Amino acid sequence: MTMPLQCRSFLVTPAIDPLRFEKAMEVGADIGLLDLEDGVPESLKSAARRLALEYLSSDHPRGPMCLRINSLRTEAGLRDVLALLDSDVRLDALLLPKAESPSELQQLDALLGDRFPELALLAIIETARGVEAVDAIAMSTPRLRGLVFGAADLSAQLGVPLAWEPLLYARSRIAMAAAIAGVSAIDSPFFDLADLGELEDETRRVCALGFTGKIVIHPKQVGIVHSALRPTAQMVAHARRVLAQAGDGKGGIHVVGGNMVGPPLVTVARRVLASIPIDEALAPVQLRVGSRSGDS
Repeated sequence: MTMPLQCRSFLVTPAIDPLRFEKAMEVGADIGLLDLEDGVPESLKSAARRLALEYLSSDHPRGPMCLRINSLRTEAGLRDVLALLDSDVRLDALLLPKAESPSELQQLDALLGDRFPELALLAIIETARGVEAVDAIAMSTPRLRGLVFGAADLSAQLGVPLAWEPLLYARSRIAMAAAIAGVSAIDSPFFDLADLGELEDETRRVCALGFTGKIVIHPKQVGIVHSALRPTAQMVAHARRVLAQAGDGKGGIHVVGGNMVGPPLVTVARRVLASIPIDEALAPVQLRVGSRSGDS
């Protein structure tokens, strides 16, 4: 099994808590994320590493799984990789935190080598150096499948609030780098567990920037994120009208719903419909041609 190109939700579980390892599959998250880094105290790193690798080496049925190791610039991170190489894990993705240069991803790729040929890499961009180098990181290795934004660490380093405006530049840089490299952009967790409305709003905002997924830290956040990443009914209806007009064989520019629509917006419409179930995308659409050519 390989990690899907676009995962909407990654449900984090500290690797010291094996009773929760299967929670992602139970609540419908796209991928489970076992955490060896921030979610595990230094004194418990060895125990968490052992528990995670034992679980990932077992034959117990489970959904797609990702493992967040510690930074390669730490002893714990090096021990994580050595233990992984000595294991028989079945793993879909490996998440590298605090990535600051393409060489880190290239080094990890070389270490994995033929031992784990299908294992995808994800990189967390959560420092100022990481943001500065994000374009090169995004192109570092074909194994890289996604860039993850780490809002909490970056806000702490910059000394700015963990809020939308101070972190918009970093999010935009990550989304652009991911688009150029053809990898996924995955947003940071939303830490207020009680405010599901703000979680939905933030998820819609990052979706508008080009992010396709979000880290979640509680099972009740999964459905909210999935719903917020789904195109609205109005977006779907407009996309279907655009493609119906674009398929009339005339090409060029059309007017759809009072808006000028050319080839770039046709591409957007195809992307919208690609993100919903195929039966909805193929549903018939009624076109009403107005007085202007192509108006509907």
